[in-house]
Amino acid sequence: MNASIYFYLKIKNNMIIQRDEIPSFIPKKPKMIFLGTMCAINARTINGKTPEMDFFYYNDNRNHFWKILQYLFEPDLEPSRLTIDQKKKFLLKHNIGIQNLVSEIQIPNHEKLDPSDTVLFDCLKKGRITFKTIPQHDLKVFQKTPLYFTCRYKKGIHQLLESFLLQNNLKYDLIEKTWYLKTPTRCNPYKRSQEWLEEMNQHIKNF
Repeated sequence: MNASIYFYLKIKNNMIIQRDEIPSFIPKKPKMIFLGTMCAINARTINGKTPEMDFFYYNDNRNHFWKILQYLFEPDLEPSRLTIDQKKKFLLKHNIGIQNLVSEIQIPNHEKLDPSDTVLFDCLKKGRITFKTIPQHDLKVFQKTPLYFTCRYKKGIHQLLESFLLQNNLKYDLIEKTWYLKTPTRCNPYKRSQEWLEEMNQHIKNF
């Protein structure tokens, strides 16, 4: 076998395909839409193998996203661990949408457990990434709804969002209208909810 072909096959065979198969969750008239990059590793389909457990957005137990939302929208109740069905009902009750950007990535085997967005940035540079397609009936909703990214601004995040908008023929000015919140990980959930509330009110005022 030609050495270059052997090297190519070796590299290809060491690549892993990870997919985010969670569909868009957009109510008919959302008050806001939260954006994320890609689902947690334990919720990804890896080389065609779907996770055995049920999965949804913000599936990692170390992520306080759902607890923060409960503090924000049901402040008189004590936050609890929600089932997937309860999460969906919560979103519909409060007219909250969620959308991840990335549909699929191809990564080297040694990066398969790396949850960081740096992996996604590298995939974008190397053309090993595909983006989710928003259902046609939700496109207009995106144009007129406040968007919140669940992490602070980074150049790589900006580039992912730019590619996602291009994929869906959405207006580029949505980038300027997107607010970047503090990450819902490694934090006090209640304190983070108050930080989000202050920033969200500011964003809506200027939207």
